[in-house]
Amino acid sequence: MGQFIRLSAAAVAAAIAGPAFAEGSRFPIWGDEAEARGYILPKPYGLSLSYMDLSNPIQVKSIALDGHPVLEALEINAPDADFDGYNVTLRGDLWVFPFLNVYGIAGYTSGDSVATIESVSCDASSIPGTGNPVQDLINRQACSQVDQLGELVQGQPFALELKGGSYGAGFTLAGGIGNWFALVDTNFTYTDLTIIDGNIQTLVSAPRAGYRWPYEDGSELRLFAGAMYQKVDQTLRGDLADLSLPGNAGDLVAAIAPDGKFKVEQSGTSRWNTVVGGQYSLNRNWEILVEAGFGARRSTFVSLSRRF
Repeated sequence: MGQFIRLSAAAVAAAIAGPAFAEGSRFPIWGDEAEARGYILPKPYGLSLSYMDLSNPIQVKSIALDGHPVLEALEINAPDADFDGYNVTLRGDLWVFPFLNVYGIAGYTSGDSVATIESVSCDASSIPGTGNPVQDLINRQACSQVDQLGELVQGQPFALELKGGSYGAGFTLAGGIGNWFALVDTNFTYTDLTIIDGNIQTLVSAPRAGYRWPYEDGSELRLFAGAMYQKVDQTLRGDLADLSLPGNAGDLVAAIAPDGKFKVEQSGTSRWNTVVGGQYSLNRNWEILVEAGFGARRSTFVSLSRRF
């Protein structure tokens, strides 16, 4: 979720397409040998600005509440969620070898994770005694109220707003024969959430293959297709008062435990999806890339790159 996914704009170019590497640079290592064999290498340094719009199904592994014995006795079942959001990233990369690009990325992620509540229940027998009969009675009555409330909130949405800075690193392995190219791009990103406590950890690996059409004016078109593997894990914590709980749940929770806390563990359910895209090299320095992802996880990605 978060769904911080990206494709290196330079990676497609690496497969033998692009201008010669910058004179006087020590990178890429073995670049002279590669050019002597007839390979045309991209310039070694790159800077890219990208935008991605993403929709991803999420599995809610657990929802835990604390701050009061009644909250700790609650069982909330909302197994399925959907994330819709976007991220904007800035990426700097370097071709270390003619076949290996490494990069760092930083950006901002924003979106909403919305789950549907299937059931809410409270087991009074699991509430520990306080030694105070009056307080124990109050706790049991509150637990009973939660059970009644569970029927009212069933089928209602449970939303979490996810925003924060993202950063990470990755590498691309690329190569080609003639006008055909192939690559594998792998990266790990970490999003530190701001509105609620927590983080999003994303591992992405994306194999691609495609074909390029060079033109006499120095521009070039490249089309590709492939797949994207994405593993997303989220740990979300915060104050119950900050959540938009459905129905009368918010008022009841505030009355029981005004300082109550929550912890949600969730992960992406669809690890693989299909991607297709194209990259257009305007001249020796500028490139535009557009990519779309299909399947249970859907995405649109646009990137503008400058090579040095």
